[in-house]
Amino acid sequence: MVGMLLIGLLALVGFVAFGRVVDLTLVRLGSGFAERQVLYDRARGLGTLQRDVALAETNARSEALIGWLRDEGNPAKRRAAIAELRRVVQLSAGGTFFVGSAASRQYFYEEPGSRYSADRPRLTVQPGNNRDRWFFEALSRPRDCHLNVDADDLAKRTRVFVNCVIRFEGKALGVTGTAVDLSSFVHEALADTQAGVSTFFVDHDGAVQAHRDPSKVDRYSDPNRKHPPTVFAMLSNADDRARLHAMMADVASGRASARSSFLEMGGERVLVGVGYLNGLDWYNVTVMDTDAMVDRRLFGPLAALIVLMLVIGGALAVVLFKRVVLDPLRQLEMSVIEAERGNFQPAEQLDSDRNDEIGRLSRRFAAMARAVAEHTRSLEARVRERTIELERLANRDSATGVANRRGFVAAFEAVQRQRGAGSVGLLLIDVDRFKQINDRFGHVAGDAVVAEIAHRIQAALRPTDLCGRWGGDEFIVLLPGLGADPLETVSDRLVAAVCAAPVVLGDGARVPITLSVGAYCVTPGDTIDTATDRADAAMYQAKKEGRDRVIVAEDCPVT
Repeated sequence: MVGMLLIGLLALVGFVAFGRVVDLTLVRLGSGFAERQVLYDRARGLGTLQRDVALAETNARSEALIGWLRDEGNPAKRRAAIAELRRVVQLSAGGTFFVGSAASRQYFYEEPGSRYSADRPRLTVQPGNNRDRWFFEALSRPRDCHLNVDADDLAKRTRVFVNCVIRFEGKALGVTGTAVDLSSFVHEALADTQAGVSTFFVDHDGAVQAHRDPSKVDRYSDPNRKHPPTVFAMLSNADDRARLHAMMADVASGRASARSSFLEMGGERVLVGVGYLNGLDWYNVTVMDTDAMVDRRLFGPLAALIVLMLVIGGALAVVLFKRVVLDPLRQLEMSVIEAERGNFQPAEQLDSDRNDEIGRLSRRFAAMARAVAEHTRSLEARVRERTIELERLANRDSATGVANRRGFVAAFEAVQRQRGAGSVGLLLIDVDRFKQINDRFGHVAGDAVVAEIAHRIQAALRPTDLCGRWGGDEFIVLLPGLGADPLETVSDRLVAAVCAAPVVLGDGARVPITLSVGAYCVTPGDTIDTATDRADAAMYQAKKEGRDRVIVAEDCPVT
């Protein structure tokens, strides 16, 4: 009788311990997977919209646009501003842009392939019109840029609008921005979500901005938008809503890159992960069904086996239980802990030749660990690629394709750190009478001339040389390892190659060009400032002497 009670007690203890190990396994595995899924979704969300946010912010700082809104009655300023907006949004996903004036409330809108053009106002926004409420709310918000999902009944589609306030000396002059088709955004950022995982993009109030199910999205222009769909309304109790608020506050403040917790949603316990898209002021909320990740029924036969072993014999059951169940589960738990720390190797090596429940569970978990590891490696590779691409874009001038000031300075400093005994030349190049080219042919033609000159300079250089855009019509060239040729000879040869033929514009007009060049031989102790000061002084001496020439700085050593 005592033996039966002991076996029953051991069976009860073993069953409870087994259940806790299973729960711990699911919690730790699910939490680690949730946070990695959140980071992956965040990377996809930022990659989809951040370019249009940056373009809208660029337009909001446009001097031409600010000048027009301060003098709306000037048609020339309006045409110049609209032309600049068109040039910038060519880099956007859809090429659509809009601008609204706070003073006149006139709204200009342009979309490629449609009948809407920004050459004339499309409408006048009204404070009492529900569809125009976004405009006045944007002007009153402290953040200069924000996003909202809106339904355009005329275009018969729902899109994400990037709204940026145009300010001058602290005063709001109007709103400008771009529009991204929401259907393509959902397809790119959410369409490949695996089974059992659902991702929401929400704002600070929890209103759903993007989801695979359009009925769950907050349509900003909906006349019945008194109670927009929110992720908080999907939770079953107030405690879980408070916990989700706290998770959102943690990721928004930067205390954590992602948070995850088990919450009750629709009467079911699900794992919820939260991340913050700081470039968009959105949160990505990932909801995961742990039962879809790990089938709990796999543990049933194992529990039955444990009870049977304990009934057959107390002492033998305890030994066998430890060897057959607890030890493998402990190994599994340690593998989960290592996986949570980012080390998937122990979990990947869990494959077992045993054909019992633990063997199958180990193989299933090993397979899952391999999938998660591959998922993590893929995400890290994509993040590295995106980082490299962003660094490349940050160091390139978008109009000409050559290095911008930041990229050139970095290259100059690298050459100075690594230079040997060879000579290094620096050329500061200015296009002569560039203002006359703009005045005669227009700013678009001027941009084309600058781009062509950059192309010609680049073509005339060696692979080790570097060309950068230093200002509007100024270029800078770094010539490491000059060799036997004097700097003046190299400079004359470069100018001759660039000015050999006039620049031919799209309408056939031929624009002759000449260059004023200041040359300087960089010494090992020179900084970028001292070197450019010497070259700049020589360039202005070239202009003073009549332009179309190369002047080598007086303090430049002879090569």
